[in-house]
Amino acid sequence: MAQPKNRQEARLQDLIVRAKAMNVQVRKEKLLREAGYRVHSGRCRVNGQDVILIDRDTPISDQIEFLASELAERRDPPVAVSETAQSFNADQA
Repeated sequence: MAQPKNRQEARLQDLIVRAKAMNVQVRKEKLLREAGYRVHSGRCRVNGQDVILIDRDTPISDQIEFLASELAERRDPPVAVSETAQSFNADQA
């Protein structure tokens, strides 16, 4: 069963607050469309600031899913382990 719209809006606002705490600006905008391409929400850097643009015309459930995914990805960045560190760990075992 789908959540009532006001609960979904509260969830989206909570995610936006979390993004702000992570120093990420979230902007809900009408992303312009023209013939020949499809636009969708995404992230970028503007003057060194991380920005997530959300297409405000998409269903709120899609906005929540997208933003939650982006924040989870940012919170758990992949960690590159150098070959030296890998060999050190192998030697310690």
